Amino acid sequence: MKSILITGGSGFIGTNLIDLLIKKGHNNIVNYDKNPPINSKQSAFWRKGDIMDEKQMEAAFKDNQPDVVIHLAARTDTLSDVLEDYNENHIGTLHVLNVIKKFPSVKNAIITSTQYVYKSDDKPLPTRMDEFQPHTIYGQSKVLTEQYTHQANLSCNWTIVRPTNIWGPWHMRYPNELWKVIDKGMYFHPVEHPVMRTYGYVKNIVHQIYQILVAPSEVVNHKMFYVGDAPVDSYLWLNEISVQLNDKKIRRLPKFIFQGVAKGGDLLRSVKVPFPLYSKRFQNMIEDYPAPTEITIELFGQADASLKNNVSETIAWLRGEGKGFFEHWKNK
Repeated sequence: MKSILITGGSGFIGTNLIDLLIKKGHNNIVNYDKNPPINSKQSAFWRKGDIMDEKQMEAAFKDNQPDVVIHLAARTDTLSDVLEDYNENHIGTLHVLNVIKKFPSVKNAIITSTQYVYKSDDKPLPTRMDEFQPHTIYGQSKVLTEQYTHQANLSCNWTIVRPTNIWGPWHMRYPNELWKVIDKGMYFHPVEHPVMRTYGYVKNIVHQIYQILVAPSEVVNHKMFYVGDAPVDSYLWLNEISVQLNDKKIRRLPKFIFQGVAKGGDLLRSVKVPFPLYSKRFQNMIEDYPAPTEITIELFGQADASLKNNVSETIAWLRGEGKGFFEHWKNK
């Protein structure tokens, strides 16, 4: 790999990916992003640009002649029910694909989708790469991302990755929401039975992305991989965070209490009053949502499969390099 261009490299996954690339000895990295890096140490790699401006992006390709393109740029929240609000995801991907086709220097491309392109109670796991049942409009925008990639007729090797629920250092939302609530002892678990979810420690998924880049073409070309860790009971993940933060196990409360609070949250949100628990979020807390990461782990491994180690590393970041970003953690 001579030159690596990453769209959206200023964000959570991109920041960790650039760290890994540097450790692997790669210094010819272009972070093509409209926002500056959240890690200021990576400023030298930043080229300001927007994937919605195809000509601007073409200039970045022309100047750098990348042989690897990793497309991360996207709107990743689920706050809107309007597909046009996620144009950056599918229309932006069309622009990226168009530009890739103009540059024969590109030998490998990774296009980032999401686990949310498929969710079904009747058939929990997809059996085909092109089998979709999108969860949320964000998921629908990523279905289009995948379909456009299949239709692009790229001459380079290409791989689609579907991140699961990714967490770890440089996550800029969890420290102000979930992890803060856990640290304050205010998180309670709503069910006694296991709720199976697929999380992905960010350093494990960037390891998997890198291994895809260096894998033989026949293993990864025109393929799709879920990137993340093995499915686990969500309580085990949440409880490990709580125990390491404040040496306390997470308590469980009856489901009916959460249902009542969530309905109250719905009413408050309907009049534009923010509230942390509402029906959609509550349902998300109690539903299984595993992803088939077994093949990915078998082929590409993990940087560290230990949940305990992953949580410890994340908390060290929260209390160290990351604390300046979040008021709650500044004096921890």
